[in-house]
Amino acid sequence: MTSWVRLHNRVYIKCPLRVSGESSIIMKKVFISILFLSAVTLSYFYGLMSHKHRLPPFPQLMYLKEHLMPETIGFRDTAGRKEVPCGDIRGGRTMVALAFGQSNSGNHGETLYTPKKAVFNFFNGRCYRAADPLLGATGDGGSVWTRLGDLLIGRGLYDRVVIIPIGVGTTTIDQWTTGGYLHRRIVKAIEQSRACGLEITHLFWVQGGSEPRTRGDRANREHYKKCFRDMLGSIRDKGVKAPVYLGIATYTDTGPIPDIEDALRGLADPGKKIYVGADNDILYEDPENHWERVHLSHRGLELCSKAWLEAIRRVEKK
Repeated sequence: MTSWVRLHNRVYIKCPLRVSGESSIIMKKVFISILFLSAVTLSYFYGLMSHKHRLPPFPQLMYLKEHLMPETIGFRDTAGRKEVPCGDIRGGRTMVALAFGQSNSGNHGETLYTPKKAVFNFFNGRCYRAADPLLGATGDGGSVWTRLGDLLIGRGLYDRVVIIPIGVGTTTIDQWTTGGYLHRRIVKAIEQSRACGLEITHLFWVQGGSEPRTRGDRANREHYKKCFRDMLGSIRDKGVKAPVYLGIATYTDTGPIPDIEDALRGLADPGKKIYVGADNDILYEDPENHWERVHLSHRGLELCSKAWLEAIRRVEKK
């Protein structure tokens, strides 16, 4: 490297400008480090924004993770939860209920609730005192099941209630039936609870709002019924003979889905221990009962839990 030097008589001479090789290497390392730290910082802040606003690639990465590892979906924070030996709560007049389907089977209600009675949450092979949000289902809000547990015990139907919540928001019957990526969640819940000495006594299915919105489409109705029967057949094959309660929950931001509601009611068959549960669609007709348009408000959660209680009492005649 050279530099021009001006003398007093205005004669310019060319002088070499020396830069050591070691200094050049250091400058390059500093420049690369600055570029790396800038890239990491920008990536971090973009990651935060991607998570918050579901910008690419967050949705794509979550989709891949959930399809490869569906067992990891759902609320999983056990901090502050009181664990209870599962052996202490099994047997006797204990309800063990598998709650599955989409958001209204999970933690997407407006307000949180902590049961006052012996209501428990089975999650990942362990038992905990139940509290919203329930471990295992999606969402970080309230659920129907914590409230229902208190009602069932308070009315003398059961002494203890164990909820196994595995619902996933915005999911379809195709994803839950045999061959669907969420079917593994059902299988795992059955296997884990049985390994802990807890036999499932009730199945609560709450799903329908993510299906094609049709009226008078026989093919849509029959497809839903077939998928449900295949799913239930797989559950039965694993030795679960518990009654199934179908929540009527087809409501979307534009209203209910008539064909899916008809399919759900058409699936009811007391001879096969399939019954209609709570009717969310009726509750949603009153704006005071829903929150975020397709989830239950505080009032809706209270009314829905009572509707589930009455559905169970009708069947069990208690």
